[in-house]
Amino acid sequence: MKTKFLKYSLVLLLLIGFIGCNDYVRTEVEKNIYVNHTSLNPFVGEQIQLMASPTDGTYKYTWLSEHPEVATVDINGLVNVIAEGFTNIIVKGGDIETKVPLTAVKRIPVTDVVLSETAIESFVNAKKTILVNYIPQQANDIPEYTWYSENEHIATVNEIGKITLVGEGSTNIVYKIGDIVKKVSIYSALTLPFKGPHTLSAATPCEIPAANFDFGGEGNAFHDQDTNNRSNNNYRRDNGDSNGSAVEVEGNGTNVGYTNKDEWLIFTIDVVDPGEYIVDISLSANGNNAAFHIQLDGVNVTPGGSVKVPNNSSWGNWRWFPNSGLSINFPVGKHRVKYYFDGGDHNLRALRFTKK
Repeated sequence: MKTKFLKYSLVLLLLIGFIGCNDYVRTEVEKNIYVNHTSLNPFVGEQIQLMASPTDGTYKYTWLSEHPEVATVDINGLVNVIAEGFTNIIVKGGDIETKVPLTAVKRIPVTDVVLSETAIESFVNAKKTILVNYIPQQANDIPEYTWYSENEHIATVNEIGKITLVGEGSTNIVYKIGDIVKKVSIYSALTLPFKGPHTLSAATPCEIPAANFDFGGEGNAFHDQDTNNRSNNNYRRDNGDSNGSAVEVEGNGTNVGYTNKDEWLIFTIDVVDPGEYIVDISLSANGNNAAFHIQLDGVNVTPGGSVKVPNNSSWGNWRWFPNSGLSINFPVGKHRVKYYFDGGDHNLRALRFTKK
C-alpha cells in the first residue's frame, strides 16, 4: 500500500512538471537604441555630439536630420545647428530608430543687469530681497551668477538675493554674472535719521531740531528717565515713529522739554566736508542745574568735558549757546552725535553745525 502511494505521487509530480513546461513561453528582450540626449535646445551655431548605444557591435548606426536647414548631423552623430527652428535627429540601427527632438534658437546674451535697489539704509535685522532684471529682457544666454557680501558681520545674502542686515556698519553686497559686477551699498544701524539726511558741509549751516532725534527707540536713539509722555504730544508718532513717544516733544516739534539728568538724544549726521565745525545749541534754562556735553560716536568731544548753562528763568526764551559755540572736528562719513543732559532744568530746541 505504501509503495503504490509513492508511485502515484511521483507520477503526479511528473505530470505537473510537464504541464508547467508546456505553459512556459520565452519572451524576447525588446530592442532599443539609446542616445546620450533625449532632447536638445541649442543655440544657433552650436555643435553637440550625440552618442548611441549599445556599442557592442549589435547595430551599425546611421544618422540623419529631418530638416537639415535647421541642423545637420554627420555619420558619427555630430550635430551642427544652422538656423532657428525644429527638427528631429534620427539614429537608425537595423530596423530600429530613435528620434531626438531639437529646437534651435538664436543666442541672445546678457549685456547688462539692473538691480531693483542699489542702496539699502535700514535697521539691524531688516531683510530685503533684490530683484535682477536682464538687459536685454529677452536674453536667453544666462551665465552662472553669484551673490556675496564683502563683510558678513554687517550683512549676509543668499543665492536668490535675500539680504539680511546682521550688524552695524557699511558694506557692499555684490552680484556677479559672467563679467558683469553690480553692488548694493549697505548701511546697517540701530538708529536712523528722522527727517534726514542731516548733511554737514561748507555750503550752509545744518540745523537739526531737537525733536528730530533718530529713529530707533529707547536705549538706541534716546534715553528718557520717565516713560510717560508728560507733554501728551504725538509729533513723533504722527511722523512715523511709533517708538519715540516717551520723549516729551512740545508744540509741533518745537522743542524737547521735561528733561532730566543723564537723559540723551542721538542724531545721525552725514559729513560731506570734514574738519572743524562750530556747534551751537538753541536752548532755554529755568533752573541752576542745566548742563550738557556732546559725544561723537560715543566719545565726549566737548571742550572742557561739559558745558554749564546759565539760568535765564524761562522755558521758551531761546538763545544759541555758548556765545562762541563749540569747536568740534568731524571726519567725513556717517556719524552719531549724542546730546547728553548732564543736568536738566533746560528745554532743548535745536543743534546747529557751521563749517569754520
